Amino acid sequence: MNRIARLAMLAVVASVVSVTLSGPPASADPATPAAVEPLPRIAAGPDRTLVNTRTGEQFRPRGFNYVRLTPMPSNPASPYHSTFEPGRYDPARADAALAELTMKGYDTVRVFVDPGDGQDNLIGKPHGLGRGDADKSPANAAYLDNLADFVRRAASYGVYVLPSMDVFPQNGYYRDLIGNSPRPVNVEGRNRSYMYEGYIRAKEEYLRVFTKEMKARLGDLMSTFLALQLDNEAYLKFTEAPFHQFSGTVTVAGRSYDMAVAAQRQAAADNAFIAYADRGVAAVKAVDPELMVTMGAFTNLAVNGRTFDGLSGRCAGGVACTDPRYPVRVSAVTRESGLDFFDIHTYLAAGRTLAASLGSMEWPKVVGPVINGEFGTERKWFAGIAPARDALVAHQVGSCDYGISGWLYWTWDTTEDATQRKFFSGVEAGGVIAAGLAPRYRPNPCSTTVSRTESMTVFPLSAAERVKARPTFSGSAGAGLVTLTVGGEEYGRTDQGGWRWQLVPTRDLPVGVPFDAVFRRYVDGRLYDRVTVQNIVLGQAAAATGASCDRNCVR
Repeated sequence: MNRIARLAMLAVVASVVSVTLSGPPASADPATPAAVEPLPRIAAGPDRTLVNTRTGEQFRPRGFNYVRLTPMPSNPASPYHSTFEPGRYDPARADAALAELTMKGYDTVRVFVDPGDGQDNLIGKPHGLGRGDADKSPANAAYLDNLADFVRRAASYGVYVLPSMDVFPQNGYYRDLIGNSPRPVNVEGRNRSYMYEGYIRAKEEYLRVFTKEMKARLGDLMSTFLALQLDNEAYLKFTEAPFHQFSGTVTVAGRSYDMAVAAQRQAAADNAFIAYADRGVAAVKAVDPELMVTMGAFTNLAVNGRTFDGLSGRCAGGVACTDPRYPVRVSAVTRESGLDFFDIHTYLAAGRTLAASLGSMEWPKVVGPVINGEFGTERKWFAGIAPARDALVAHQVGSCDYGISGWLYWTWDTTEDATQRKFFSGVEAGGVIAAGLAPRYRPNPCSTTVSRTESMTVFPLSAAERVKARPTFSGSAGAGLVTLTVGGEEYGRTDQGGWRWQLVPTRDLPVGVPFDAVFRRYVDGRLYDRVTVQNIVLGQAAAATGASCDRNCVR
């Protein structure tokens, strides 16, 4: 039985009016928590670990990619990340997701920051951080406000945020930075992001501005960021200069490379990524020295199994590559750049084992912490969601043998796009995958052992208590802090540590009118349970007034 069904059953047994785990309705706009305790900073530890700097314990990020998509105005078949878009950002939906994630024990979400799009700017339908050549701002303030709101909410639930930050805002401010840089020589297309000085300067400025603006909005809550991610998936193209032909030279970080020599071609690619990463790290840490910086990539197996042969365009078996992308050489950047950790993406598919995926990217030569920032599967590979869940759990457990130290599933609940509907989401079918991977049920990600957990219940008020403005509420739960809120305001808390708890409000509750009481249980400072008791009426017994009565009333 999944967790939601089990809680519903317990609610009936305890005669609770209603149990909800999905937070407020989408139309609501819950207030951002006013006072939030900053989370401990997470840092790179020894070997392949991340550590909690407050306790010194290993920290293993476990969670989901939280993604909202909207069709690109200039190309509807290609959606953009609209999670924090002004006018589209849904704080209630985000809050509900964060609450649900937390109650399952998850501690990290990965999100995408939209830089905007030049073609959409041209047709007068901008979005994201950059809004056309006339926009001379370093970044759209309203967009940053929404992102900061999300981070505050995440902090209130004890959840870390990993923003992925491709490219830089598409507007006049960054275009001017590029225009004032020397023109690129023998570098074109996608490859400019890592090999053209103008683009790298723009990325440095973007990272500096973003960190500065977030720090101004969040203050000590900057610790909520697990890291800033320079790229979702870093890659070069062999179909674009300087790798499109086997002649000529290219200059990277002050050194020239001969494109006729395979070893120099590969060195040009590797050193371009290393220099780019180091400049990105320096830009972030100049503003916030404790903030980690990472980079993401897909494996070589995901793109026809090519090797690091100087971007020859030849793939497994010597056949011509059909996909022009060559991923960053993870073994090089983890050994030689200042990145704090790396994020590798793997998806379950027929014939694509974990050993083959990681082996294709020179895994034995990779050093430092590595997380699995995207893992998931398309539904076509499995007969149903239950076998997919079992395979995903096995994948997570097996990845521990390779030193993987974090897992973020793709995705929590993304259904806006046809491509994303091909993948199993975390919440579908009652949350089968979210429950199967949940830290609450599988505290050890490297084991399939499932732990039994007890959920909180709230007992119905007696007739004697219902006539009071400060009735004694009671219920059952494991150890933890139980709080009572009404209308978003706290009315009391208790921390009795046993399986039975009692809570007396510290001030009068509404009398004579229906209200909803929300009970939350926190364990080690993180939300563990939430129960809502609806339509409570206090002040007199219902039988004396002739008022209609629900299961929380006594006739």
